[in-house]
Amino acid sequence: MPLGSIAFGQGLVSGLDFRSIIDALLEAERAPIKTLQKRIDTFNRAKSSAEELSGLLETFKSKLEELSSDTGVGGKTASLDDETALTASARPGALAGTYQIEVTRIAQAHRVRSDGFADRYSPLVSDGTITIQSGSNDTITIDVSAANGNNSLRAIADEINNADAGVIASIVNDGSSDILIVRAEETGTENALTITDTTNLNLDDAGNELQPAQDAELIIDGITVTSSSNTVTGAIQGVTLELTAETTSPVTLTVADDVEGAKQALRDFVEAYNEVNDYFDKNFGSAELESASAVAGDALIRGIQRQLQQLLTGSVTGIPDGKLDSLSELGILVADGTGRLEFKESTFDDIVEQGRFDEVRAVIQSTGTATDGSVVFLSAGSNAVPGTYAVHITQAAEKAEVRGGTAIRSQGISKNETLTITLNGTSTDVALAKNDTISVIVDKINAALDAAGIEATALDDNGVLVIQANDYGSQYDLTVVSDRQAKGDGKSTEIGTTPQNSVGVDVAGTIGGETGVGTGQVLVGPDGTDVDGIRIRVYATADSVAAKGGDFGTVGYSLGVADRFINAIDDITDPFEGTIHALTEGLQDSIDTIQERIDAINARLVRREELLVRQFSAAEQAIAQLQQMQASLQQRA
Repeated sequence: MPLGSIAFGQGLVSGLDFRSIIDALLEAERAPIKTLQKRIDTFNRAKSSAEELSGLLETFKSKLEELSSDTGVGGKTASLDDETALTASARPGALAGTYQIEVTRIAQAHRVRSDGFADRYSPLVSDGTITIQSGSNDTITIDVSAANGNNSLRAIADEINNADAGVIASIVNDGSSDILIVRAEETGTENALTITDTTNLNLDDAGNELQPAQDAELIIDGITVTSSSNTVTGAIQGVTLELTAETTSPVTLTVADDVEGAKQALRDFVEAYNEVNDYFDKNFGSAELESASAVAGDALIRGIQRQLQQLLTGSVTGIPDGKLDSLSELGILVADGTGRLEFKESTFDDIVEQGRFDEVRAVIQSTGTATDGSVVFLSAGSNAVPGTYAVHITQAAEKAEVRGGTAIRSQGISKNETLTITLNGTSTDVALAKNDTISVIVDKINAALDAAGIEATALDDNGVLVIQANDYGSQYDLTVVSDRQAKGDGKSTEIGTTPQNSVGVDVAGTIGGETGVGTGQVLVGPDGTDVDGIRIRVYATADSVAAKGGDFGTVGYSLGVADRFINAIDDITDPFEGTIHALTEGLQDSIDTIQERIDAINARLVRREELLVRQFSAAEQAIAQLQQMQASLQQRA
């Protein structure tokens, strides 16, 4: 080793701890890195806080979506004064009121039995064929024979169940023999079993019927209602009845607004908002607070907080004058100083007592109304501007329709006749017989249309045969032709041998002065306008359009508080263009820039260290040389 070498940071010649000297020099030059790293840590904390805020806003949004849903503040309750024989539930949109209900019969599934056999597994069933069909389900056909290995009760039961055709088979032992039980899976006469049986099971023997198919029957406010199922959904709007037994006396059903459910939804809204508000105060509050985040006072964060706060105040646009139109009128107030919400439930209770519960929904949820009874508001697009817009109709929607030229005579058509009906490319031939009357002809045509899956219907218009598409609009193209000439004497359908074609017509008109796009009876506001995506259904006729001069009142659209919050949060949390994304991207850019500066300083310090080591090594060598010279001079002296 040369005399000037450096070992373990100790100069062998000078005796100096130059490693410590170099480290001290480098540490002094490394001081800016500590400052920069603190800034990175600060920005990382800010980024984490912003991302946590995004998650909290998404949680808040889920509460808002519940509030905005049909059940949020528009739910209904159904209660019975006696639930012994039935239960009830109500959906949003159910008509509030009281109903008297009697259940006079419950629905039953058709059920039959076989003769008894000594054993379910033994091949005791004679050869033959069994066919079973429940209602319109597929027919089950079982060829029973020893050769097929299916001549036992168990094998036949398995084949029935595996067919998955609406029929269920089971085997019951009555104490002396095994019996095959076959029943329809669904109740009601429309699901009755049709059975043929040439085996010794005798399933089709009238004496083996255990329970005939039976429809449920109930009386609602004096009106008799029948149902194939014990779950009755169409008798009372928005109400489902579950029948379990016959009643001994009338039962009272009360359908009412779900006031308590609405109050709870509003409580949840207030609580969720306050969590967001408290998070702002804790993490993005005054810069002087020790617990404040690094981005306290950041313009983007302040903007988010202001945006949410502004949604709490002011009126909901599009609600008619004199109606509730703000959260404060519902009893939801902003507390002074804290920005937190308070729910004064007594104010809400007063609204309910005044019979104004329906107005609550318009404040919370997006709603639409129409002033003309022929117009129904359906929905609005996300870009629609709340407001009131005039509706002007220039063309009523029409169905594709073909009519006979003359009424069919009362004694029916004079000869056999075949009609060919085509709707949107799908055709069916309908064979009519001599003496078929208008009612018979209509029934035959409708049966053929149903079988062919053609969405059209035949009607009797005072003896004139009418065939029309089931819905309105230009998407329906109907053609009807007969193999008999139309002579105007009523001896045929009077359709004639020349194909009659009709194409439906779409509604046409304007919403708020903007020309809408019509599809059937539905008119939609055009893109890029204030009425963008507003959808209305117009139940107008050519006569009503003419009588009203095309003026069909107005439609009003209001964007409720919940949906306003949802839209705002979507803008804030959008993963590509949202405010929080912009904030976190900016923070990450700053972090990356600072890290580049740190990397540059570290690279320079590596070079600096190498230089210092070389300099100290050179100094050691110089000292060694001087010491050698000194020793040499001393020897000469």
